[in-house]
Amino acid sequence: MKLANTLHALRQRWVPVFHKLRSSPGEAFDLFWEFARRYFFSLAFISLFGAKFLHLFAHLHSLPASKFLLWGVTFFFQDVMILLLFRTLAQRVPWRSLAVVGATIVIPISLMMSGMMASNTSFYVVTGAEIHWRQATSFHADAAAMRTLLEGLAGFLVVEGILLTVNWFVAGFIHRVTGGILHVLAWPIRALVERLRPCFHRAYGSVRRQPLPDPEIYEQIAVDDYLDDKSDDGESDHLLHTGTGSATSMERRRTDTPMRRFVVLGLFGLFLLLRFLRPWAPAYMYLSGTLPLTPFLEGGHRKSPVDTTALPGDYRWLEERSSLHPAPSWDWMPQKGLPGFSDWDKTDRFALHYTPSMDPLQISNRENPVLDSLRPVLEDGSVKIKHVIMLKLESTRGDVFPLKKDSFMWNRIAESYKDKQIPPETQERLSNLTRTAEWLTGFDAGFEHNDSLHADRKAYGGISARNAHTTGTYTLKSLVGTLCGVTPLVTDFNREYKYHIYQPCLPHVFNALSQQHDITNQTDDFTAWPWHSVWMQSVTETYDNQDKLTPALGYHDKVTKETLEDPSSKHYPVKSEEINYYGYADTELRDYIRDAIDDAEASHTRLFLTHLTGTTHHPWGMPHDEYEEFMGSSWTGHNDDVNRYLNTIGFGDNWIAEIISILEEKGIADETLIVMAGDHGLSLPNDGGVTPYDNPHVGSFHVPIVLAHPKLPPVEVSTPVNSNQIVPTLLDLLIESRSLSEGSGRAARDILSMYEGQSMLRPLVQEEDGKQNWQFTVMNTGGTWLAVRSAARPAFRLVIPLVDDLEWRFTDLEKDPIELKPIKHFSLTDMANELDQKYGQDVVDWLRDAAHVTEWWVLDNWHRYRYIPQIKISKDGKISKGKDSGDKDSDDTDSDDSEDSKR
Repeated sequence: MKLANTLHALRQRWVPVFHKLRSSPGEAFDLFWEFARRYFFSLAFISLFGAKFLHLFAHLHSLPASKFLLWGVTFFFQDVMILLLFRTLAQRVPWRSLAVVGATIVIPISLMMSGMMASNTSFYVVTGAEIHWRQATSFHADAAAMRTLLEGLAGFLVVEGILLTVNWFVAGFIHRVTGGILHVLAWPIRALVERLRPCFHRAYGSVRRQPLPDPEIYEQIAVDDYLDDKSDDGESDHLLHTGTGSATSMERRRTDTPMRRFVVLGLFGLFLLLRFLRPWAPAYMYLSGTLPLTPFLEGGHRKSPVDTTALPGDYRWLEERSSLHPAPSWDWMPQKGLPGFSDWDKTDRFALHYTPSMDPLQISNRENPVLDSLRPVLEDGSVKIKHVIMLKLESTRGDVFPLKKDSFMWNRIAESYKDKQIPPETQERLSNLTRTAEWLTGFDAGFEHNDSLHADRKAYGGISARNAHTTGTYTLKSLVGTLCGVTPLVTDFNREYKYHIYQPCLPHVFNALSQQHDITNQTDDFTAWPWHSVWMQSVTETYDNQDKLTPALGYHDKVTKETLEDPSSKHYPVKSEEINYYGYADTELRDYIRDAIDDAEASHTRLFLTHLTGTTHHPWGMPHDEYEEFMGSSWTGHNDDVNRYLNTIGFGDNWIAEIISILEEKGIADETLIVMAGDHGLSLPNDGGVTPYDNPHVGSFHVPIVLAHPKLPPVEVSTPVNSNQIVPTLLDLLIESRSLSEGSGRAARDILSMYEGQSMLRPLVQEEDGKQNWQFTVMNTGGTWLAVRSAARPAFRLVIPLVDDLEWRFTDLEKDPIELKPIKHFSLTDMANELDQKYGQDVVDWLRDAAHVTEWWVLDNWHRYRYIPQIKISKDGKISKGKDSGDKDSDDTDSDDSEDSKR
């Protein structure tokens, strides 16, 4: 009965109000705006300052402490100006038209800022990096990208929900306090108006007060909860109103005390003084950027992407040098070239090609003899390579291929338990997690295995690089580097397919070898058989235009997620559920791999099968959602992520074992070279980063590289190498093992001579005549950061910003192997000063060399790809990079880039 009475009372009270508001939209707006102006101004306030504090926290160690303390407050200048404007728009005004204008500006922009703040916060928590909003504005909406975006929706909704809820309780307070501050700031203007008022009176006569508006035109709804609140600073008398007749104005005078004016105006004056005294610097401008303007303001791209003006030196040996030269003449090359060999088109008189002898950075080891451990088996003909399988291992760190006892990863697992000890049963499972990788590499993982899993063979055989880095931490760029023997294009996202990939990729090379005069499938001698290239992945190929990149790499026979889901496919339907937002488990390809081998053997063709794995990609889904427990629990959830990652690493290890068993089943294991390389690593165990996006940690760069063959002895390469060395090593191995016909062998030697990377089949040269062997990695997404190291000084890593709003980052892996304390500075001068204090002049000289060498190399990289960024010059002479010119596919430029670059 009481409930019925309560409902009846509420109905009696609110139904008339509802009918009245429905009949008068103006009154409805007045009521809404009376609440909304406080709420949405406060939302903008929290969003702006929350985003700025996160921004400064992310770059806390990028400026010397003295500069941060001196100029730190000025980084809020843009935010304060926007909030003062918003607070002015959010005050109560007697004219509904002005209120509508204020609502139109404040509400949508406040919602936009809260969304951006929530997105950036959740993204930072998950990845350890901030969103680059200039990249996010070109988000492309293919299905894979949208599913990637939705994957992070939960974190965004949690942060946004907390923000909106907290704002509900603090909106009134924030609105009143800022109103009071703004009222004091407007006092000098009001005082000036009052002094000038008599002059206007004498000039134009008395100003008659206007009558109140006709109630038929304007009616103000009384909202008791707000109009009775006399402490709402800046409400009852408008900020610039100088009338003196109201009681509220008298109350304002009593609260607007001289002390209050002194404090507020004094602090604000000091704030303005510091801002205008602050020297101009790209770092200061970047740290000062305010949230709503960030997507629309371009970063400071330079004419030369690497700014070395702070560390001058004598580098005349690089000046005016180019690695491009007319392609050499080969008598076996057709007049118009071949696919991937367009630079050999003799009808193009201006065609230039990358030429190692013209590259001032190139160091060759081709004159060195084959490694002593490999020479006997290569000379006696016991190594036969009929087929090549390339496995590109998604998100596979070098230190989990294999997992080693007492390594960083092992200790990371131990630290997840309360007693810092891994339980014996978990140790047993971990010892078998990467048995295949342990067998393929021949690395001692520190485990005792008492079974006969590999028939007592301790190593499969082949070349394994212990200190290998990828050419790119963005998957699609890494593919180009590995398959084409190049360093990817230094620009954001998958752009290589639009430009000139400056070397033939392996499918192009194998196609060229197949065009030689002595190639036929009418023989049992496999060295004379033509090659056939096949691409396989169980995940989608639509992400960031991969479906356009794969043909550019030379693949036209493809099996992808889209193939698996095609009802006309031979093995349709798919036998399992999707495991992540990209597609299915890698094992869905087992029947297609068998078919490719059967077709090759039946048609007397040599198979080059490239398989990009996908199961080890975030969020590390497993078939049937079956996981083993390797990690202890944690409230942050990071241990759970690492546990899921380790499970997929174990799954991938078993999948490689299954591929080897398929080769054995088909009787071709002894004639197949298996090449394995990680596309990039992952810093997840180090800093919780689930993606290499904008992540300079070495864990994102260190990858496994293995060329496995059962007839090769196990060879460990400890010298630093890069994944662009895989192509020359593979070609060198085919030549030295006499696995090519006479004609294709001669062509292969010619082609091999054009690649920049050294062959791992021979002793590697780390330094020659004072010139170091520099290795570059294009960082995800490609156009913001670049990593460089030298094989001669492998402990040093330098990450170089290509835009003004990022830091230089130096680490010494001998002293800090897991990069707990990187040295970061926006200024190269500050970086050099700190290195000089900690290390001495020798390391400063290395820093100078690395910076100047990279400055030359980036520009040459653009020339090799025939990539010409469109340069825009602002009024102050600042050079910035706009949309790419020479874009062969400009119509879909807006849909080419992805906000999320987890790939």
